[in-house]
Amino acid sequence: MKRISLIVCAVLGIAGCGKSVPTDVVVIDDDDAVEVAFEDVATDIRIVPLISDEPIGGCSELHCYGNEVFMSDKSTEYLYYFVDGKLVSTLHAVGRGPGEYIGITHFFYSPAKKQLYISAIGAVDATTSSLYIMKYSVPDMKYIGKVAFEGNLMGMACHDGDKIISYAVPPMDINAIIAGTATDTCRIQISDVETGQTIKRLRDISYYDYLQGDLLLTSCDDMSNSFCVCDDVNKVFHYEGDKLEEAFAFTFGKKNIPQSHLDPYKGTQGLTNLFEFMMSDQAKDVLEGGFYPIVDGDRCSFWYHKALNNPYDHYYRYENGNIVNYCGFRPKGMNMPILPKSVSGNGYVAIIEGTTDLKFKDSGERSDFSAQLEKTMNAQNLNNPVLVYYNIK
Repeated sequence: MKRISLIVCAVLGIAGCGKSVPTDVVVIDDDDAVEVAFEDVATDIRIVPLISDEPIGGCSELHCYGNEVFMSDKSTEYLYYFVDGKLVSTLHAVGRGPGEYIGITHFFYSPAKKQLYISAIGAVDATTSSLYIMKYSVPDMKYIGKVAFEGNLMGMACHDGDKIISYAVPPMDINAIIAGTATDTCRIQISDVETGQTIKRLRDISYYDYLQGDLLLTSCDDMSNSFCVCDDVNKVFHYEGDKLEEAFAFTFGKKNIPQSHLDPYKGTQGLTNLFEFMMSDQAKDVLEGGFYPIVDGDRCSFWYHKALNNPYDHYYRYENGNIVNYCGFRPKGMNMPILPKSVSGNGYVAIIEGTTDLKFKDSGERSDFSAQLEKTMNAQNLNNPVLVYYNIK
């Protein structure tokens, strides 16, 4: 995969620092985004009801692997496994014994190994300096052991069949963290899935990136991953096999989060300063993004949004000088946009929860898509959720 050829942009000052944007970096502005209806830009749409005889909890995290879907619920107790939209099994191992947890934080699946890996609150024998990733066989959800990692992991994905790529924070001296003098940083790393040992440290990142890791890391399959690192210049990387390549560089110009708040070595004081900035009037127009990045040859796409407004409701794509910058995505007759909750292949997956009286307008005007979605939701047992798979043209 070769590095994407970037367009030449005017040199602009970045808010909050004395740097200027390099000439090979794309400047993205939400004012340039074209508002679109979902039906006008979505292709390859599939509506897939999640079929279960029992109620499915509200979605916390969703991951799709071909026809296999895994979803954790907001109670943090349950993780559901679906094949072709039908519930096959459920992980519910709440407790304090071996193989049990207090709550699920993040997870990933290895289709090659047929194993599920979860980071959990209260993982047995967990300490302040290490975290155990708990392993379960699929589909029977039997506990098969644990793997110790240094520090804690946020976004996680399987890589190359036997490795984990993750956004991680290492164990550090708490006083050094508070003082902002810690000599180690958060990082994106590759670890052995069986031993937990770090194989390679890919990039140093800020606490901001670490906390957003579950949105900034995309697992395309067992073999390749894309991720974004946010800074004065935000960069999308593609990691395939053992090769890391920078695929795309962009900035939000004067709407970028100031680089001073994205310094990997600022520690928790830097994070505190970031929160204070986000509460100020200066932040009302600030953009953030690089969410759900997909790199496919010379094409790079991701989602972004106003930091203090709607979640990832702007879509950006760059391919050989051609730019797509969309916002909106509300279907005709609906009260809500169709926005991604996960990535599947080179497309997206949205999850629609709740009842139709909240999602659809009283007006009878519907698009073909809206009408079909409403019909599917009304037919759902126990108001269980519906998935919408789609690409964007």
